[in-house]
Amino acid sequence: MEQNALLSLLAFEEKEAIGRIAVFPDIHYCSERTIPVGVAFQTTDVFYPLVTGKDVGCGVAYLRIPRQQVLRSFDKAKHYRALEREVHTMTSEGLGGGNHFLSLEASADYVYLLVHTGSRNLGIYLYQQQCHLLQQHNPGQEWLPIELATPDYLREYSRVLTYAAGRRQEFVYKTYEFLLRNRYVDAGTPEFADSCHNLLEFTEKGVIHRKGSTQLRAGHEVVIPLSMSRGSLIVKPNCREAALEQALWSCAHGAGRRYSRTDALKHWHSLKKTAKDAYRRRFPELLNRQGNFESSVLQEFDFAYKDATALLATQPHVTRCDATRPIVTVKSTGV
Repeated sequence: MEQNALLSLLAFEEKEAIGRIAVFPDIHYCSERTIPVGVAFQTTDVFYPLVTGKDVGCGVAYLRIPRQQVLRSFDKAKHYRALEREVHTMTSEGLGGGNHFLSLEASADYVYLLVHTGSRNLGIYLYQQQCHLLQQHNPGQEWLPIELATPDYLREYSRVLTYAAGRRQEFVYKTYEFLLRNRYVDAGTPEFADSCHNLLEFTEKGVIHRKGSTQLRAGHEVVIPLSMSRGSLIVKPNCREAALEQALWSCAHGAGRRYSRTDALKHWHSLKKTAKDAYRRRFPELLNRQGNFESSVLQEFDFAYKDATALLATQPHVTRCDATRPIVTVKSTGV
């Protein structure tokens, strides 16, 4: 764990009414809030409405297509730009920037359509409303008494989560329609799954806050993206009830950043030409007209993220269901 993430975590656990804290292997420092990314924690009498930031409801969804229904490999030269144009108009608010993406990935038995995005402007609206609540009821503090989680508040919060999940579903099904139109797959009934890693979960036992930690539900699979050039893990909670309780029914939401976005760019510039050319050969569709990668792409390559070999060993409460390799990725430089 990086030192600045550890220090902010140790400071945070001293705050008002913090109960159990679960830390995951993708933990990394976050300058926006006092708690690092890759953490879940529980409270009972209070809740921290701003801890998840502005992208409330952010998560990852997949649409899983059996290999038998795949007709041919994706032709990047012919269809990447067409797919990219469609992705950016599939919803009214787009993918978003940073590490948000839509990708086609493959395993031995399936092709997956994956999307990582969140609630966009509705999440910003909720964040502003919660800032107002804090200013009105507990100025100068980061927490609110649990009594303020009224039925009206919970309905509004749920509306934002539902909106974010609906956007992800729209993205993957419209991508599936693109593949059908262009004769990459046969029509079938692909399996859809969705997960969220930026939310407050209000339960009878208290409030679980997840800042970059994926919510687990019994029997449901979730995606752990590793990096744009390494693919993803598909996992689900196992039968180790005690371990799941310890982990607050949460798991890592990615491999975790090894380099900040600024340091990732510095690392790229330190690479030799042969190493850079290897990335250019592998991802020619992501090059701009000058033959270079935009900074938003460089910040998401494998070197920017932690080694994922120990990801499952350090999370004994989840079981691997599948592992993918990337075929094609669409990103956005939008904010």
